Amino acid sequence: MKIVLEKDRQLLMHSPLYRFTNEDSEEPNTVTIMQQPSADAYKPFSIFDKEGWIYFDLWSYSFAIQLHEVLKAHDTVKGVLRLRRTTNNFSYIEEDILALSEWYGNVRNVSIRSNEIGENHYTIVLCEFGESIMAHLEYRTGQDRIEFEWSSHLHIAEFDSLQMTGDNDNNRNLFKNIDAVHQYAVQWNDAYDERLAAVRLLLQRGELR
Repeated sequence: MKIVLEKDRQLLMHSPLYRFTNEDSEEPNTVTIMQQPSADAYKPFSIFDKEGWIYFDLWSYSFAIQLHEVLKAHDTVKGVLRLRRTTNNFSYIEEDILALSEWYGNVRNVSIRSNEIGENHYTIVLCEFGESIMAHLEYRTGQDRIEFEWSSHLHIAEFDSLQMTGDNDNNRNLFKNIDAVHQYAVQWNDAYDERLAAVRLLLQRGELR
C-alpha cells in the first residue's frame, strides 16, 4: 500500500500488521510513505490533481472509525452533528462538507458566518445533510485540534483530540490511521468533481459576514 502524506502529517506506526518504508515496495503488508503523488497511491484531498484514490482528512483518524461504527448501528440516523476544528488550513471546510456528505447525504441549506479579529479567524457553517442531519461546523485559527459531538435520541458521542492524549505537544490522536485511509478512501471520478463544484457553489452563495 502506498500513502501520500501532507507535509508534517504522520501515520500511526505501531500496527504489527504492516512494515513501513520510504522505498517503493510491492511486498504484501508493506506501507510505502510518499511525499509526492503517485498514480496507484492513496492521496489526501489537498492534492490538487484529483485522480485515483482520495482520502479525506476527517475520516483518516481512529476516532472516525469508532464514531462511524456507532452511527451505522441503526438505519435511519437523525440528530445534530457539531464539528469544531482548530487549524491554520481553512480549506478543510469544503473537504469536511464533502466527507460528511459521503456518509450522511447531500448538503443543503448552507449559511456561513465569518470574522477576523487580528490574527484570529473563525468561520461557522450551518447546514443540513440528507433529510435528517443538522450540522454546526466551526473553524478557528490555532494548533490542530478536532472536537466532534453527535447527539440523537439513540446516541450521544463526544471526541476531543487534545483531551484524549496526555501529551499536548504530540497529538497522536491526529496521526493518520492506515486502516481508516484504506477503508474510507474514494475513487475520484467525474461525479465527485460535480459534487465538489456544488459544495463550492453553496459556500459561495452562503450568507458571508
